[in-house]
Amino acid sequence: MHEDVLIPGGVFAMGVALGEGYPADGDAPVCRVRLDGFQIDATAVTNRMLAAFVQDNGYRTEAEQYGTSAVFHLLVRAPASEIPGAAAGAPWWLNVRGADWAHPVVHVSHHDALAYCDWAGRRLPTEAEREHAARGGLAGNATPGAMSSLRKANTAATSGKELSPP
Repeated sequence: MHEDVLIPGGVFAMGVALGEGYPADGDAPVCRVRLDGFQIDATAVTNRMLAAFVQDNGYRTEAEQYGTSAVFHLLVRAPASEIPGAAAGAPWWLNVRGADWAHPVVHVSHHDALAYCDWAGRRLPTEAEREHAARGGLAGNATPGAMSSLRKANTAATSGKELSPP
């Protein structure tokens, strides 16, 4: 079910260097981080993988329980009647009714991700590991390549009304 890849350790500049970082999210200032080598899943969790977890456990994500999830304002394609308002403290994220993991696997909370990892015998990478792996060895890459690919794949679907690839 999961294929691992080895990410070599080393030192890298973590954060966003072009003045685009958001300090409250830990994006800035840029700092040097040293990591040991580590294993990480070769791919992101797919809808099919999460569906197996949900079916096996009857699990309901927090987005499903709440009935809404936050969607970046530029990507919302839902009617105004489906948008109860902005996410608390982050007005560029809008709560959208019906946005959940099946549309695609982006409306999964940290708690949901930990439950999935426990079921799958996995662990979440640290923020430094995720960023180091996503940069693909490209020092100073402002938009990590792996993450931009995921954004492109999921952009049309983050309205909560369309499906991403399985």
